[in-house]
Amino acid sequence: MADVKATDEQNYPQMWEHRWDSKNTAWDQGKVHPALAAFLESQAAVDAGIPTTGRAFVPGCGQGYDVDLFARRGLDTTGLDVAPTGAKSADAWVKAQTGQKGRAEVVCGDFFKWTPEEKFDLIYDYTFLCALPPTLRPQWGQRMTELSKASPNSRLITLQYPLQGNPPPFGPPFALDESVYRDVLGDHWEAIYDEPVPEEQKRKNRPPGNERLVVWKRK
Repeated sequence: MADVKATDEQNYPQMWEHRWDSKNTAWDQGKVHPALAAFLESQAAVDAGIPTTGRAFVPGCGQGYDVDLFARRGLDTTGLDVAPTGAKSADAWVKAQTGQKGRAEVVCGDFFKWTPEEKFDLIYDYTFLCALPPTLRPQWGQRMTELSKASPNSRLITLQYPLQGNPPPFGPPFALDESVYRDVLGDHWEAIYDEPVPEEQKRKNRPPGNERLVVWKRK
C-alpha cells in the first residue's frame, strides 16, 4: 500500500483507507477550523445567507468536527468519507456528541458516485479539493453543482488551502490557487463573500499555505 501514488485515481480510496487504518491522520487538527467557527457566528454569515435549517453536506469530513458544528446550528448534516475505517470512526464520534439541533451522520462512499436521498442547501469544503488528484478538479466542480439544490438560496463554503503556499512537491495536499475554484465553479456559482483567513486563525500544522474563506451562491 505504501507504493500507491497520490495521483493514482484508481487506487486513491485504498490510500485513504490505509492512512486511517494505520492511524496516519496528521491532517486532523482536533477541532473545527477557527475561521469557520468565527465566520458562522458573524453578521457576515447572515448577510451571505448561510442557512441554519435544511440539509448540509461535508465531503471528505475527516473525524466529523464540521458535521457536528453544522448539526448544532440546526442543519441535518451528512459527512462523507471514502475510507470505511474513517467513516465508521467519524460516525461514532458525531453521534456521541450532544447539543445537536439537527441530525448528524457520516457515511462511506465515493464522492463522484455517491447519491444522497435529497440534495443539499449547504455544502462545505475544507482540505477536500486539495486532497484530490488535480485531474479530478473539474469533476469536483460538477459534483458540487449536482449535489446542491438548484436554488439561489443554496450555498457552498470553500475554506481554500493551501493557496500560493509551499506544499510538498507531491500531494496531498496539492497546491491550489483561487483561479482553480473560479474555473470549475464559475458557470453555476457566484462568489458573494471572499476574505483571507487572519493569521491567528490559520491552521498550525504543516504544510503551510495561505487560506481564504469564500462563500458561493448557486446561480
